[in-house]
Amino acid sequence: MEKVELFLIPDITFSDPPKFREYLIENYNPAQVVHDLTIIVGITKYDKNDFLKALQSFGFTIVRNLGSVRHIKFNSDGGPLECYVTHDTDTGVVIFYTNYRKTREEEIPKIRDFLGSDPNTYYFFFKPILMKEIAEELMDRYENLEITEFTARRLPNSRFESQIRPIYERTISYWGSDGREALQELGYQYGVLPSRFVVNIPETIKFKVDDEGLFTFAVGDINILFEILEKAVNESSKTMDAYNGSSFKVLPVKTARRSFNIPSSTPVSIQLQERIEFHDMKEFKNKLNKGYTIVDFIAKEGSLFLSSDVVSKSGFQFRIKADENHIRMFPADEMIFSEFMQFYEFILQSIDPRAELVV
Repeated sequence: MEKVELFLIPDITFSDPPKFREYLIENYNPAQVVHDLTIIVGITKYDKNDFLKALQSFGFTIVRNLGSVRHIKFNSDGGPLECYVTHDTDTGVVIFYTNYRKTREEEIPKIRDFLGSDPNTYYFFFKPILMKEIAEELMDRYENLEITEFTARRLPNSRFESQIRPIYERTISYWGSDGREALQELGYQYGVLPSRFVVNIPETIKFKVDDEGLFTFAVGDINILFEILEKAVNESSKTMDAYNGSSFKVLPVKTARRSFNIPSSTPVSIQLQERIEFHDMKEFKNKLNKGYTIVDFIAKEGSLFLSSDVVSKSGFQFRIKADENHIRMFPADEMIFSEFMQFYEFILQSIDPRAELVV
């Protein structure tokens, strides 16, 4: 087996995650490292201590404490994985840095598995419209930018303009030195939005980004990648505010004859940019039914009113209510962070790629 060593960070103390990124901008040298640098972004509701406990419960051990940075290790039958991790307690953003693999195969899923299995963490997904904006901003900024690979998708009946068969759902994977032009042309003709792309700016940077918070840095000015990463940090504040605004309480009520409890739930509200109509309800229900169990689904025509009890695959129960412009998620118990994130991702990936959390 090829011997891989984690890129070296000396025993210094970093006061916060941005200081670590500043250090990498000044000191990271890909020529001295085996494999590309993989950066995986997640989000958590844990505080600092509980996040570290969760990592350890999953199987990670702490090798070194570098202030706001931890050098951690996971031992498995396939060999060890080492990485650095930061946790911004103000935004909830956690970032893993490793050069142990340049793809998501083999050891990298240990990080993905942690983000996907812990109820208080989730990988940080980039909204489809945000991926489009990132690609466009890079193309506007760098005239010599090349996109050599990309994957782009379109939701069925999406309101994004499409010149060719707009009612169809589609996924397009593309490899070619003219990917920059092809992404724009396919976006116009077929109404697809990028979910992954590989960027090469000659003599400047080469990297890959996908909408599940995974970056792969090969060579060049890593600060360009960190500028994109900053968009995730900025987006996270709204995510955490929306989550923290939801609640479930049991309120005691007393009357002259008896006492009883009434459940009270404050929802997460998702604002739709693409209105849903009554004739969309069959398709909406079919999509929802692929990932959830639906109970008592009710949709009324006129001024649309939708209501349904929903159970996730893990057994988490909540109710959704919707009108043409909003979908609200009412927890039937204390809101679980990963369930909230999963439902919001479902809305973005299946219903409206421009949907926004209301805070």
